[in-house]
Amino acid sequence: MRSPKVAAYLTVIAAIMISTASCRNSPPPPPPPLEGEVDIILGESIPLESEIYGESRTINVYLPMGYAERNERFPVLYLIDGGVHQDFIPVAGMAALATLSGQYREFILVGVQTNNRHYELTSKSEVEYDLKNIPNNGGADNFRRHLIKEVKPFIEDRYQTSGEDAVIGESLAGLFIAETFLRAPESFDHYVAVSPSLWWRDMGLGREAAGLLQRDGFPADRSLYLTIADEGGTMIEGMERLVKALENNAPEGLDWWYEPMLDEEHHTIYNPAALHALRLVFAPR
Repeated sequence: MRSPKVAAYLTVIAAIMISTASCRNSPPPPPPPLEGEVDIILGESIPLESEIYGESRTINVYLPMGYAERNERFPVLYLIDGGVHQDFIPVAGMAALATLSGQYREFILVGVQTNNRHYELTSKSEVEYDLKNIPNNGGADNFRRHLIKEVKPFIEDRYQTSGEDAVIGESLAGLFIAETFLRAPESFDHYVAVSPSLWWRDMGLGREAAGLLQRDGFPADRSLYLTIADEGGTMIEGMERLVKALENNAPEGLDWWYEPMLDEEHHTIYNPAALHALRLVFAPR
């Protein structure tokens, strides 16, 4: 049996070793600020109280360069999965590129953050495969109402908007956008769906697309941009069903493009696709 003195000694040694290891593994302190150092401000992060969700939701806004000094109105691009740790920062770079290069019109970028994208961006499914992968699904209708009834009016009231808008997203966000185009086409002027997850509900949206496009009152003055990476399976089959429905039933006056990017993968397609789509939907006038 160890003596009390030995036990106390070992305890002290262990504490020193733990403290040393903790110091060794902790990140170094930030460097002291330099004279004249200032933060780079990319945009605004705004808490928006939502009656639909009964909580505060986050939207992020990037404004064109020199916005405050310019007596101009701008189109709006609504970005789904638009959180700071989602797709907001890379797409904000493309918004800045509009000013720097002039290859498409300047726009106000509104990043609409998703908190539980698997629930918020999917329509209700009872398909066994879907339930296995996303058992808590079916919140797309509420997210669409939040976007149309709460986010859009807030932005249009607060900023110098022109009345023209677009919505963009990839994967499940692309699925949400394709479904919004088919079920509520009056919501936006332009729709950009990048590698949409059209496998959802056993490709149900592609199966329903023809009937949705043929219904009375479908607006003609809209545009839709579709693209997909080298993905195969029900991703491409679901897309092909939607494209065939558009080829046979697109409303007169609808501008739409389908441009597969088969040199890209699901995790690499977003930036090149978004850049190409912006050149089309916000083409210089």
